[in-house]
Amino acid sequence: MSPTKINRKVREIHSFIEEKQLKHAIDSVKELIELQHNWAISEKIDELETNYKFMLHYLVEGKGDPDQDKIYNKLIRDIYSITDDAAENLLVRDSSSFFFERERLMNVRNTISIDEYIDTIVKQTDISSIIELLDEGPEKELRKIPCAIAHENSVRDLFYSIFVSPRANADFIKSLHSFIENETIPVNDKCMLISAITLNIMQRFDAAKVLFLLDVCRRHEAEISARAITGIIPIFQRYRTRWHLYPECSDRLKLLSDDAQFTRRFMATVLGFIQAHETEKITKRLTEEIIPEMMKLSPMIGKKIKLDEWMEESGIDDKNPEWQKILEESGLTDKLKEFSDLQLEGADVFHSTFSNLKNYPFFNEMSNWFMPYDPQHSSLQRLLSKSGESDQFIDTMLGSSIICNSDKYSLSFSVMMMPEQYRSMMINQLGSEGDELKKIQEEEMTLNPYQKESTIIKQYIQDLYRFYKLHPRRADFTDIFSLPLNYHEIEAFQPIVLQTKNLEKIALYYFEKNNFNEALGAYNMLAGKVPGNSEVWQKIGFCKQMMADIRGALDAYLHADLIEDNNTWLLNRIAHCYRVLKEADTALEYYRRLEQFRPDDLNIQLNIGHCYLELKQYDEALNYYFKVELINSNNTRAWRSIAWCAFLSRKFDIAQRYYKRILENKPNAHDYLNAGHVELCLSNNRDAVKLYALSYKQTGSFDTFLKMLKDDIDELQEAGVDTDILPVIIDKMLYDSGDSEVK
Repeated sequence: MSPTKINRKVREIHSFIEEKQLKHAIDSVKELIELQHNWAISEKIDELETNYKFMLHYLVEGKGDPDQDKIYNKLIRDIYSITDDAAENLLVRDSSSFFFERERLMNVRNTISIDEYIDTIVKQTDISSIIELLDEGPEKELRKIPCAIAHENSVRDLFYSIFVSPRANADFIKSLHSFIENETIPVNDKCMLISAITLNIMQRFDAAKVLFLLDVCRRHEAEISARAITGIIPIFQRYRTRWHLYPECSDRLKLLSDDAQFTRRFMATVLGFIQAHETEKITKRLTEEIIPEMMKLSPMIGKKIKLDEWMEESGIDDKNPEWQKILEESGLTDKLKEFSDLQLEGADVFHSTFSNLKNYPFFNEMSNWFMPYDPQHSSLQRLLSKSGESDQFIDTMLGSSIICNSDKYSLSFSVMMMPEQYRSMMINQLGSEGDELKKIQEEEMTLNPYQKESTIIKQYIQDLYRFYKLHPRRADFTDIFSLPLNYHEIEAFQPIVLQTKNLEKIALYYFEKNNFNEALGAYNMLAGKVPGNSEVWQKIGFCKQMMADIRGALDAYLHADLIEDNNTWLLNRIAHCYRVLKEADTALEYYRRLEQFRPDDLNIQLNIGHCYLELKQYDEALNYYFKVELINSNNTRAWRSIAWCAFLSRKFDIAQRYYKRILENKPNAHDYLNAGHVELCLSNNRDAVKLYALSYKQTGSFDTFLKMLKDDIDELQEAGVDTDILPVIIDKMLYDSGDSEVK
């Protein structure tokens, strides 16, 4: 059986389990076991099936066990485990995915325990500390690099050992705790271990390791805690259907919800994941709109602006106002402001910039994608050849909150590849910008004492995004950024996310990012907690309206209106919904209420006119349309409304006059068509043919034109036109235009 078929069979078994069809699940597991000679697994599934049959027998005989639910859940847990084991025994032999390639490599090596890694890394750290005490010079540098490489190799091997590790026993978990709690081991190494465990659980479910991560979530070091919290969120999403079988995990998470530090970091991570889902949109906007606009603008700047003016020291502060004018006329000012706003919001605006800088040898090693930025890394030693420059560059990199660890390595390697003179210029430029960033960050820290931990969380999520979107073997991993935005629905998260202030944040993030389906779910939950909040019902209505559920939107808006009377935004929405639902009389009532608050609003006047038009009260409609024209004589929407209303009320002379004005101001296909209708009503058939021809030409499709004409048949008949003449008019139009065949 191919790896693809094996994985399909596993999904089928999981589906049977979720639907409580355990016999089908057991039979399917047996199909996997038959493909291998593993007596241990065969005995397990046979024993499990026997126990299940006994349970069914006693249940049918009415001899229920008080612990029946526990026994049943234990049975399901065991089926999941045996399924995973049976599938992995086959996949480790034949699968070409990265995980099983690594597992095959680790299986042919001597196993090194976590405790042995602890001893090795502690010794290497001690040696490194001793070397740092030596005087600066060639001897110190000669010793530093081999020591750094040895330590990096140990951390890399540890990472892969954890990444492919089997389900944990008590001793393994105890060793993991020892590693995390050892004060000699560098924080960066602990971060790597947490990332490896996260990847391992995403590949191979392990409740014991999940409990370990939940324990680490309480660590005071933000770097370690952030990685653990960031890991448990996609883990709980991926295995959502299993958590009722592992109450110890859900209960542990519930206990953590009482911890203010954990809750704060958890919420920052959830919001960070929601923000990360926008990265593709931002990248597309940057690459297809903002950057091309800048490229198009550069020749114009070259012609209009003397580039040497930018370089003159005396002209730095006094910028030519013409430059700003060029930017504003091009629309680039708005785009650059949008870019700046996105950056301030914490959006990942540099993904597109650095996505092409992941081809350095450093990134060939999968573990390096998760490595915190370390200026002492052996691969960066060439960058540190000049202490003055290097100190400035390192300070900038370590202090930067807007570039993630992965991109810091990319930037460092790019600077290393530059000729020395350009490298110095780049480092000096980054240094000066780094000073400005440092001031901004100090101000942010004053306003938000938790800014540092927020930055750590944001950067780690961006590191993960780079790995799952850019790694050459990314197809071998479950992309955590393709998981649904369902944080508010995961039962285990609800002790945290259903706290009112947290649910408000999540709902608002969904809403602001136009994830209206998810926002609707969150706001519906919020409505149950704060039913008297008008804004919540307004947003429920808006979400439904954006999802084309107009009746549902109207119900929500009416509910909000009961809570907050005379809200003009709300009245406008309610009126609009009634219009869309073809209930013009009720829509008119709300527009008239709205008119009392905004008597000079031309849109309201137009909409009142439209309601009268839909109610066929043409004189009343014309009065409002004329009122709009009186206030704003160049309002083409008023002209179109007057012309069409006059046509429907058989005031063809008025309609003709206004259509002439409309046709002089960028008319569309409908304008030509409607003007043709008027001429037809006035028996000016020749003019009608010409105008229909212009409408046909503008649509570019005879079928489209014909559909538009047919849509107006009823109005033409009401206006007194004998529509039997239309086929003759159309044929004349086709002959005159030289188009004798229907296209």
